[in-house]
Amino acid sequence: MSGHKLANIQYLRGIAALMVCGFHTQLWLNNSLTEKLGSELFPNGEYGVEIFFIISGFIMIYTTRNYDPLLAKDNFLFFMKKRIVRIMPLYTILTFAWIFLFVPDFNFNYVNLIKLVKSLFFIPYKGFPILYLGWTLNYEMLFYLIFALSFLFKKYRIHALIFVFILQIISQQFNFTGVIARFLSNFVVSFFFIGIISGLVVQKVQIPMYFSKIKYLSYLLLILVHLEIITISNHFFLLIFIGINCFVIITSDFATQEKVFKPLFILGNISFSLYLIHPFIPHIFMRYLQLDPGFINNGFLTFLFYLTMLSVIFVVSFLSHKWIEEKFNKLLLG
Repeated sequence: MSGHKLANIQYLRGIAALMVCGFHTQLWLNNSLTEKLGSELFPNGEYGVEIFFIISGFIMIYTTRNYDPLLAKDNFLFFMKKRIVRIMPLYTILTFAWIFLFVPDFNFNYVNLIKLVKSLFFIPYKGFPILYLGWTLNYEMLFYLIFALSFLFKKYRIHALIFVFILQIISQQFNFTGVIARFLSNFVVSFFFIGIISGLVVQKVQIPMYFSKIKYLSYLLLILVHLEIITISNHFFLLIFIGINCFVIITSDFATQEKVFKPLFILGNISFSLYLIHPFIPHIFMRYLQLDPGFINNGFLTFLFYLTMLSVIFVVSFLSHKWIEEKFNKLLLG
């Protein structure tokens, strides 16, 4: 399980980030080449989030596969340090940037100390965090904490993770009213564990060569469910459908190594910055330039404007990845 360049995970990350970005900017693409082009191309941004969660589950198993189970406390501390350094610097900077740019006169009806603390430290809140995309990071940090605590069970850590997974599945059957209980029992948490299962399978099973071919079918099926050409309303069946196709794509890198498609690989590299930064650009257009979706009457020019806006988002995300993410990782982790 060593020596693999996990290109398809990066591709999936890039696609997932693009799905979320497109979902949140779809109004800018409507009334361009067709009246509802944005809504038709990006109807289900939440599927991008679920793909992110599966990838997280897989990567956590993959990157910790050689941890010594006897070093339980060291594993716990090192793992949490790495994940905090990966998430918090950029998220903290962008949270304060959001307040500075878009909260009128630091409106304390919108931003108060309690909400600020809960937003920055990933504590579930009734409503969205200040930088609203942070709601998914609340789940990421929950998963990281669960995963880190599993190290304390030493050689039984996988058993502990499976036990938590079963409890979480059971909790989904109840209609909780409290913020914390609803947060912990949310069905999206299950996607992390699908990633864990994928990682465990890769450690135990030789991935068939034909996965390198059928992965294209899995990419297609994920696109079709995103476009609502395939519709799945049942949560459990959706979990299985997305989980199986992500499993095929992710594990195909262990069947054979192929030439990396650099544009999509780079998109995967900058996916975290892209995910957090993409709302800033359209909000700046609206707040400071008084440009709203549909301000251009010509459909083709609207399409060109959207491509230009998307290009700006990509460039800013790339710079954020290089200047903030990589710099803080190097500074804090060496």
